[in-house]
Formats: sequence, structure tokens, C-alpha cells
Amino acid sequence: MSKKSYHHGNLRTALIEKGIEIINRQGLDTLTLRNLATACGVSHAALYSHFASKDALYSAIENHITEKFATILKESVKETGETPEGLFCIGCAYVLFFARNPEYFRFIFFRSTIVFGDDDEDKYEPYDFYRNFMIQMFNKINYPHELRLKTFNAHWAMIHGLTSIAIMDGLEEVHIWEERVSDMLRENYMLFPTKHIT
Repeated sequence: MSKKSYHHGNLRTALIEKGIEIINRQGLDTLTLRNLATACGVSHAALYSHFASKDALYSAIENHITEKFATILKESVKETGETPEGLFCIGCAYVLFFARNPEYFRFIFFRSTIVFGDDDEDKYEPYDFYRNFMIQMFNKINYPHELRLKTFNAHWAMIHGLTSIAIMDGLEEVHIWEERVSDMLRENYMLFPTKHIT
């Protein structure tokens, strides 16, 4: 197999993306640094210059997906700020990010060691941003404290569930979700009662 030409940063990203592909197609235990190098058409020495171990590769994959996911969520609300409209934008961004990258969803939620929690040591950046966004929005619209946790959990569950459907094998093409997700969320979103907005 001929070796491909990569720039330093491009090779690292290519190895990460190929690693995700192998894991999702064949399972976590099938991925080795050796077969990853072969799949990318590079020398073992080139791979080891980026990842000293399999654990280092797994960590890099988690970080790679997390950074992209967090960036997408943050970008989605730059114009709206912490408002109900912004929450709608986050929902659209969440679903479409994984609809366009289903292998990311499967790795993060089924293959990785990531834990979702509120303790500093357990914070997952995209989840933490989403939760803090809703806290700030609740404060701005004077949303009742007794409803906040239930509302947050309901929104997260709805968006996560819709994403799970979007990535199912055999469903409609991604472009269909790109066209419909906005209407789907607007029709089904749990809108905040106007009596709570001051």
C-alpha cells in the first residue's frame, strides 16, 4: 500500500477520524495502533509520533469530538443569547451535528468513558454549556425554580432522543434532517409559559 502524504496536523486528525470509523464499524476491541496505521496508509513510526498508546488515541478521540461539539453549540447562540429562541437554536445545532456525524454520537455515548455530571471533575463541556445556558435563560425570564430541573431534563431528553432517531441506519438522508429539524423542533418544543416571563 502506498503511503499517503499528510501535513503534521492533518495526519493526527485523519488518524482520529479513521479510528472512530473502525471502532463504530468493527468494535472497540478491534482497534489497534498497528491496524490504524495500515488503514491510513502510514508507517507505524508516524502514528506513534502522535499517539504513544491506545489509551492516548482514545483520549484524543474524545477530545476531538468534544471540542467540535462544544464549538457548534456555542456558535449556535451567538446571535440570540440566553433566550428561549437560543435554546431552540441549540436544539437544532445538537441534532444536526450528530446527524452529519453519526459516528461521533456512537463513540461519545456508547464507546467513551465520558460521565455526565455536575461535579467539577465530571463536567463534560458541551453538557455543561447547555446546562449553564438554560440556567442563565431561566434567570432572565424569571422561570419558576421548582420547574427548572424538570424542564432542563425534558429538553435534553427530547433533543437527545430526536438525535438518536436521526442517526439510525436506514433512515432518511442527512439533507432531509437539515431541511426538517427546524420545523420538527418548533412543532414539538416545550415552550415556556408567557406568565413566567417578566
